Amino acid sequence: MATPTPAVASQPEPASPVKGLIDVFINPAGLFASLGGMPKWGWLPPMAVGIIVSAAVQYFLHPYKKPAILGMITDDMSPQMAQALRESASKQPWSDMIGAAISYPIMILIGAGILTGLAAMFTAKGKYMTFVTGLSFAKLVLLPGLILTNVILSLRGVDSVSSMMDLIWTIGPAMFVSGNKLLFNLLSQIHVFEVWYFILLVILVQKVTSAKRGPAIAAAAIYWIIGAACMVGMFALGGLR
Repeated sequence: MATPTPAVASQPEPASPVKGLIDVFINPAGLFASLGGMPKWGWLPPMAVGIIVSAAVQYFLHPYKKPAILGMITDDMSPQMAQALRESASKQPWSDMIGAAISYPIMILIGAGILTGLAAMFTAKGKYMTFVTGLSFAKLVLLPGLILTNVILSLRGVDSVSSMMDLIWTIGPAMFVSGNKLLFNLLSQIHVFEVWYFILLVILVQKVTSAKRGPAIAAAAIYWIIGAACMVGMFALGGLR
């Protein structure tokens, strides 16, 4: 009598970094759950997309930044400061593109370190490179907001820009602030794409550490607050204060 051949267990499909570029928008839980099986170079595709889009956004944003920077010059400003702003407004777009291409990966690498530490604090688990990959994907949901800002600015035209506030377009409470620069700065950190990003942070921490929702929300919330505070500081240095 022939011995029945045991059924071969089906192997799970390897996680695809390229497919992850789509899954982060339509199936983030599945994507983050598969990070452990993703190739070591899995962070490269989302990182490359983020760098390219960020640099392109800065290139198209450059003509609108000049009147915004010049609008910061006031009569009571020192001549040295006014001259520095004029020089900044006259820079070529390539400098902004290079700055974006360098700062984008640095922010992710530093952010992954902070998130790894917070995850370890609240869940006793955390793997740096896994969070680097996860953050590289999660950051992609912020890019449509940058692209939409460029579209809105192009429709309004360069003549509509007179201050740094005109360079920022969000679907959030900042839309209803027109005079108070600091309030606009603070509220501009809360918008549809940032809420989406925060939700992905919670899912990322949950899937990577197998934590319950409460600790995952706590780790993601502290991380997001740190990031928002840094952006508020950067915008304040840029004139929104």
